[in-house]
Formats: sequence, C-alpha cells, structure tokens
Amino acid sequence: MVTSGALALGVGSFDRVILRHDRPDAACLVDERAWPAVVTFFGGDGAGTLIADRWLLTAAHTARNIPGEHRVTVGSHERRIVAVVVHPDGVDLALVEVDGPVEDVAPLALHERADEVGAEALLLGRGDFGNGVDGVLGTDHRLRCVTNRVENADDLWLRLRFDPPPGCTALEGVGGEGDSGGPALLRAGDVLTVAGVSSWQDHEGPLGTYGCVEHYSRVSARAGWIRATCAGTTPR
Repeated sequence: MVTSGALALGVGSFDRVILRHDRPDAACLVDERAWPAVVTFFGGDGAGTLIADRWLLTAAHTARNIPGEHRVTVGSHERRIVAVVVHPDGVDLALVEVDGPVEDVAPLALHERADEVGAEALLLGRGDFGNGVDGVLGTDHRLRCVTNRVENADDLWLRLRFDPPPGCTALEGVGGEGDSGGPALLRAGDVLTVAGVSSWQDHEGPLGTYGCVEHYSRVSARAGWIRATCAGTTPR
C-alpha cells in the first residue's frame, strides 16, 4: 500500500521503534519475557499478537507473505501455522491459526469500544532503533516499547502522529518499516487491549521522523469478524 507521501510497512527489513530525540534509547527497552503474546514472523520481520488460544492477529499484507508450513514461536514453543484468514473486504487485518492451543501464554483482549481517540497507546517492535530527528540509527533486534496518542479514527484506521517535545507523550514514538502486524495496545484499568494493527506510515520526509503519521487498522471496527473467525464461523 504505497501512495504519494506514504510508505507501506511490509516485509523487507527488521521491526523498528523510533523514540523522541531527548530520551535515551534505554528508556524504551523492555523485557521480552513480559510480552510473550507479541510474536515475530520471519525472524523479526513482521509481527502478530496472540488474541485467542490458537489465533494470532496481524496485518493482511504481512500474512500474505507467510509461506506454507511456516512456524512461529509463541511463548516457549514453536508452533506450525495451519491457516491464514485474510479479511474479505480489503481491510489490512488477518488471523493466523497455529496447530494447537497455546497454554503457556495469556492472549490479549480485543479493544471493542469506539473510545480510542485521545487515548495513549503502547507500541512495540524489535530491531531498528532511532529518534525523531535522525530517524533510524541501528538494529539489534531487542524489544522496545514507545507511546503515542491516537489522534483520530475512522472505520478503517487509528492515526498516531509523531510529535516533537514538549507536545508529546513521555516516551513518544512510532514504529517503522518491517513493523507491520504489531499491536497498538490501550489500557483499560489493569487490562491491556489490542486496539490497532500496524499497517503503514504517511510522511513526506524520512521514515520515522517527526511529523509522520502511523496508521493502524482499527480493531474495534472489526471485532465481530475477528471473534467469529476464531470461532470458525467467519462472517463478513
């Protein structure tokens, strides 16, 4: 999905998280063991989230690159992928089924309320790191978490703009190329919910610098399809 001023976040380079320039990179490093439901395809190039005992939620354009008999590590086990279900109406969402229930990782809940605008989201990614002034600075495949506020939403997208300080969150950042399929998480009390799936980024300048707008496929608008697919009924 590439248009003028837009760059699709597809397979082709490692996941990245870009942080505001006045915070140290160490501030956004997190323990992989604390996020077992956030998985990586292709050795780090493309992501997904466990949202049911045998189903991963990701982007359609990421799922289309998954070869037959591909395997993915969820928790402490490697799982064989047995089915990929892409949303039938061109929405950039897909569900990936593994070959048995995942018993050692708790799935993350879906965000089903239309209250995302203004909420602070957690964005996770592995690999490239950088900042809003310089863009990408390197790759080490470590898991990082940044924050950003949902600026606006419609039936398809949640949009998050990468703002410079002082008008931004404490760990303001965005994802980047290769981060497709990763989650935007919102807090509902003590519960984290999957509100969006990383799809593409709109910017006239270098990827991952201030002013870019990251687009996440909106989960609340498709929660019925997601639940029905996981249950085996797959309505439109």
